[in-house]
Amino acid sequence: MNASREKIFAVIAGFVGTLVISFFVYGWVAGQFSKRSIEKAKLLEDIKKFDRTAMQAAAASRKISQFEERSLPANPEVARTRYQSWLVSEMEACELIEPDVRFMSAAGGDKDLFVKQLFAVEASGTLPQLVKLLHAFYRVDTLHRITRMTLRPVKESKLLDIGMQIEALSLRKASNTDKLQPRASNRLLFASSDDYYDIIVGRNVFGPRNNEPKVTISGSTDVFLPREVEVIAKFEDPDWLDQVHFQLVKSPAPDAKLDPLTGKFTWKPTEEGSYEFVIQGIDDGFPARRSPELKFVVNAKPQPPPVEKPPTFDFAKFTMLSAVLDVDGQGEVWLHVRPTGQMVTLHQGDQFEIGTVKGTVSEIGEFDFSFDFEGKRKKLGKGDTLDQAKAVGDVPKIASPERTPASEVEVRAQPADKAS
Repeated sequence: MNASREKIFAVIAGFVGTLVISFFVYGWVAGQFSKRSIEKAKLLEDIKKFDRTAMQAAAASRKISQFEERSLPANPEVARTRYQSWLVSEMEACELIEPDVRFMSAAGGDKDLFVKQLFAVEASGTLPQLVKLLHAFYRVDTLHRITRMTLRPVKESKLLDIGMQIEALSLRKASNTDKLQPRASNRLLFASSDDYYDIIVGRNVFGPRNNEPKVTISGSTDVFLPREVEVIAKFEDPDWLDQVHFQLVKSPAPDAKLDPLTGKFTWKPTEEGSYEFVIQGIDDGFPARRSPELKFVVNAKPQPPPVEKPPTFDFAKFTMLSAVLDVDGQGEVWLHVRPTGQMVTLHQGDQFEIGTVKGTVSEIGEFDFSFDFEGKRKKLGKGDTLDQAKAVGDVPKIASPERTPASEVEVRAQPADKAS
């Protein structure tokens, strides 16, 4: 009986001991597994850190490589000269007034990764020109930036005094070239500077609201074929600083011309009819404003028949030979100009012009006298009018007058009360 109890007790003791030993063994084994898991997790985290570091290093290497491609030439002196020249050329392309680029300072020693150079820029220009310059600056993928910009409106002008400070970098390991090779940038939303006009210039933060101009024309729009019509477009603008350019909006004739600066419109129609043209003025304010469209009609008409001029009064028809005298052995002729009451006295060799007759006295007879007129020798008898003189032959090629012409008489229309 006692032996059975002892066996049972021994079995129980052995089982309990086994449990205790198993517990401690399990705890030790579990501890080892936990320790190994922690070490494994730590190692995995270290691996991740190393991977991240490697990736960051690779990214940094790629970024540095990109910076080197965007960098100014490695030689600071070459970079300075080339960059200044580039800035000046871009400012001149934007038509800025008196562009000036000055080198200010350089920072960075031999052990530094890069050299930073500072430039000062000054010029005068309009707001559109400034927008064009900024677009030219940011469209190139170069390691440069504008650190400060000042704009000051010029009194009684559309100009701005522009001042900038610009930083540009030269990486030590960049290409050792003597040329500046700017690359195209993808930083800008729009490719053209014109796309920024309405966004920036249209706001006109430096002036009042721009008013639209008014356009008028001067000159006749009626023309006789085949003459040329010419009219002048003029403008009135409340903004006295604005200038207006003219534009031909509608034209039925491809050969019609409108000078955009002077407003001179010219056209030579070839066919009869009425032709409507439309012009418009555009000022140079910020933003630019258009005038209302101005319509005018060119009326091309056929050339009217020539108007016959009324015949002029001919004194020769009313001038009569009233007397032929012998004065001291010399012949003398009296011509009476009846409309004026004037008595014209002539001698041989005298020249005279009465009405349509212009002649020279060649010979004086007893009751008549002869004179040369239009290559013919004509004779006028006493009592006849000057236009009734009859041709008696051609004027001799060699004439031998008895006396040198002493006087020249000209009779023209004049009131009778002033006749001499």
